[in-house]
Amino acid sequence: MTYVANQNDLAKAFAARGWRVTRDETSMPCGELRLGDRVLLAILSKRSPSFPFHLGGWVTTDAISTAYTLMGYPRKRIAESCPLARSPQIDIAKEVADDADIDAAITQWIAWGQQVDCDAAMDALLDKEANGLGDMPARHLAALAATGAVDVLQGYADAFASGDRLGFVPYITADYVTAALDFARQRRANPDWLPRTPRMRV
Repeated sequence: MTYVANQNDLAKAFAARGWRVTRDETSMPCGELRLGDRVLLAILSKRSPSFPFHLGGWVTTDAISTAYTLMGYPRKRIAESCPLARSPQIDIAKEVADDADIDAAITQWIAWGQQVDCDAAMDALLDKEANGLGDMPARHLAALAATGAVDVLQGYADAFASGDRLGFVPYITADYVTAALDFARQRRANPDWLPRTPRMRV
């Protein structure tokens, strides 16, 4: 029996079960697991010994994460994981967990990830007006790129060239739009196309 008492233990428990565990810029451990056409990302959190374990995260795909990375981080060789659909939070309401607790949480996590309708989630991101704040505009552009929406992105590019930012938040530059448009052209020509880099970790 393995006992899990802290965040590092939780990361090791996920790694032992086949998840690829890395740490984000805040040193928070994240676990990634490929499930066919999608990748699950779990943020593995335990704030203090007296807090329960919190698992949050999302499901993504190679296409949207690669497009997202090429727009915002064009020199990266490893793709940034772009949320396609965010998960409900899964809690282990114990100060110390055991193997059965971890296995139950992972089973619940995988079941959620498998039932996500990725096409519907992608469609939701294609609506510009519904995705206008925070990181949503970049996710919107990545979704357009991943689905080969050349006509929409060409319209955006033409508007930016004429000085009309279409209400996009300041960090969305003409370069973002151009990168998305280039990606979309490749995807329209070959819906399975992906560049060699950046690549997903799993």
